[in-house]
Amino acid sequence: MADGAFIRDGQIWLADGRGSETAVCPTAEVRLRGAHNLLNILAACTLADSVGLPTAAMREVIRTFGGVEHRLELVATKNGVQYINDSIATAPERALAGIAAVHEPIILLAGGKDKDMVWEEWAQVVRQRVKYVVLFGALADLLAEKLGDDFTAVGRAANLAEAVQLATAHATPGDVVLLSPGGTSYDAFRDFAERGELFRQLVASG
Repeated sequence: MADGAFIRDGQIWLADGRGSETAVCPTAEVRLRGAHNLLNILAACTLADSVGLPTAAMREVIRTFGGVEHRLELVATKNGVQYINDSIATAPERALAGIAAVHEPIILLAGGKDKDMVWEEWAQVVRQRVKYVVLFGALADLLAEKLGDDFTAVGRAANLAEAVQLATAHATPGDVVLLSPGGTSYDAFRDFAERGELFRQLVASG
């Protein structure tokens, strides 16, 4: 048996390579969203175990770590709706990872500035997985074209503030309002962090 961390039956385990296994933490207690974050946790546990850190310390970090700013960051839950800041998603592939990490119905805020990226897969996934999408920024026209005229669960906003208002108006309890733009922030912001910070402020004041 190889050593390292793995998941079995809803539990994170450590194996020492000599047949011994130690339970670390139930996956249900992981606060981070997304399969990619589970893989990151397994890698971190393997590294921590290799330098002799105790399992209890790993368990405490897993149970309490809420993630990094602007990366699938839960900023608020209001009226049964979760608001998640994934402003770091400045490419369609990153936005797809954000969408994949959310299992609830999604109200997606998408847009920003394009970098001559490929949007076909993004459009296909949005059509299948997203309840309603709000387009904003320089990318809005292109994304609307990629989604197609027959996709009607789409709104347009002049800016991020209007996008948050429109998303909130379409959200119902149990939904997630997800800022995972797919485009860069340079059409309206200094960087993705400034965009994410404004999203936080708009949610808090809305």
